[in-house]
Amino acid sequence: MINPFNQIKVEEGLDEQPIESKQTIESVKKFAGDLQTQIAIKKTRRKNVRKTYNNGHWTQKEHRLYSQFIETNKEIMMKSDMKKQEKIFKQMSCVIKTRSPSQCRSHHQKFNPL
Repeated sequence: MINPFNQIKVEEGLDEQPIESKQTIESVKKFAGDLQTQIAIKKTRRKNVRKTYNNGHWTQKEHRLYSQFIETNKEIMMKSDMKKQEKIFKQMSCVIKTRSPSQCRSHHQKFNPL
């Protein structure tokens, strides 16, 4: 019996399984070898990296950076609408790298010099 798809002879009484040629066996071994190298290169799962911020009282350096930021962005800090549009506390957090935007907003509510 001849299989019309790959033209390999099938022996009678072997549940109609095709006889595999040497090329087929070699290609399967090569494919299995490629899979093993891919499994070895498997990427590790990346953990969520979160910034760590200071807790508690602000240091003098942080407060000094806060004051400098307020002075440079005085026009924006005077208007509440502009604070939201400019995302000013996120910018402040980029300047004061040890504090989150919500911590900067809270500090501004307490120590607003304007």
